[in-house]
Amino acid sequence: MAAAGSGRCRRDPCGTLCLLLTYVSVGYADYVILTHVLLQPGFRGSLWCPFHAVAFNLIVFMLLACHTRAVFADPGMVPLPDTAIDFSDLRSGTPHKNDRGNEDWTVCNRCETYRPPRAHHCRICHRCVRRMDHHCPWINNCVGELNQKYFIQFLFYTGRTKQASSKGLAFRRTN
Repeated sequence: MAAAGSGRCRRDPCGTLCLLLTYVSVGYADYVILTHVLLQPGFRGSLWCPFHAVAFNLIVFMLLACHTRAVFADPGMVPLPDTAIDFSDLRSGTPHKNDRGNEDWTVCNRCETYRPPRAHHCRICHRCVRRMDHHCPWINNCVGELNQKYFIQFLFYTGRTKQASSKGLAFRRTN
């Protein structure tokens, strides 16, 4: 279950393993590009070598910053009520107007709390998340309303890193 203020899943071993794999993979990619591509004799003397090293490490830094923000940002968890809500009238089938005054709000069957429109229950975090997209094991968190920007930026920088590393390897093959 998620801790009250953290917004993260604590008991997801797959997510923890994926977090570690992400950081190890990025570190290994940085090592390979720097030592086996940029510092090779054909490219080391070039004026472009420091430029490529700085540019690649800037992209790696931005990737790690966005990943860390996506991991630790609250995805938009719907807070659990302080007191128990009486759901007896909901289960009886009698028509009613909910206490929130908004007809679009529903009640989650699993955590038994009111949830806003487009909120969904995460079976891994055991909480409802506003505008939930999915639970991503690579960030060990749900992708929701408040951390979707960081997740999309992480994906963008991951693609840029892959593109930059493949261009560096192509340069190495031609020389």
